[in-house]
Amino acid sequence: MKAPHAEIIDAHLHLPSPRNPWEHGEESFADLQTELLLAQLDAAGVDAAVLMSEAHCAPAARCRAAVARHPDRLATVLDYDEIAAGAAESSTAGPSAAEPGAAGLVARVAEQPGVLGLRLTTAWPPDNIERLRSGAYEDMLDAAETHGVPVCFLGPGHLPDLAAVARAHPSLPLVVDHFGLHQPPYMPADDPPWRDFGELLKLAELPNVSVKLSGAPTLSTAPYPYPDLRPPLERVLDAFGVDRCMWATDQHRVFGRLHGFPEVPRYPGYHSYAQGLHYLLDHVELSPSERTALFGGTARRVLGWTDRHRGTGATDGPATG
Repeated sequence: MKAPHAEIIDAHLHLPSPRNPWEHGEESFADLQTELLLAQLDAAGVDAAVLMSEAHCAPAARCRAAVARHPDRLATVLDYDEIAAGAAESSTAGPSAAEPGAAGLVARVAEQPGVLGLRLTTAWPPDNIERLRSGAYEDMLDAAETHGVPVCFLGPGHLPDLAAVARAHPSLPLVVDHFGLHQPPYMPADDPPWRDFGELLKLAELPNVSVKLSGAPTLSTAPYPYPDLRPPLERVLDAFGVDRCMWATDQHRVFGRLHGFPEVPRYPGYHSYAQGLHYLLDHVELSPSERTALFGGTARRVLGWTDRHRGTGATDGPATG
């Protein structure tokens, strides 16, 4: 009999796209994406995953639908700008008190089965970072703090801005995507790749900030198991502790398999899904409790993925567009 293992959760994935064009309808395409994703998880021995919505390659509605079909294995984090735009488009009466606004959107997200949090992206479009600095997201951040809705932050080069948010909202769970660094293939790595690493380590002083160890092999200049990653990874683990670090891959960006994006050629740091797990699972010394936390426990706790988020209804309601 196979020995039981600690649960493994990939804290950051998108819905994958098939290599060949799909001409059999939207509904079956959504089913295909979910089947590809689950097959990939099964092949690598990963139990569950958190889907990140993105308007162009993994819309919120499609992520919620996948979660509704497989609530025990999938959950989602929704891109805030996407759902806010969707709510605005769904309003037929123009701006009015009936529109949910940021506070209403966050409140509805907090109630939706399978929806764990929101994502704030300052990497694109370019004016998003100025919107953050000007206070355009304050209502959302206030509401997220009130309702205990975690906010994931994609903002390479903008970690000092995240530090300001963390200080202004000390009880708001904030999660740094991809170490806060530029990563291939869609963002060229910095020179050197870990140039802004010090800004990430400074965030360890803020107890409401966690970090996803996602996409790290894209920054390696060595073959698997990427020995040049061990020093920075050990520094992250030492600074934040495993109770604020979560394993993740963002593998469909790594593969260049995001729907609507062009395929990318192989590049230094390109790696398989299994390699994206085992370079860390098999080659970093961890105690059993640390392993349990890093590969699932921290994601469960920080993102609040509990039985409350399981069940049907993840596609109900117009608030998230």
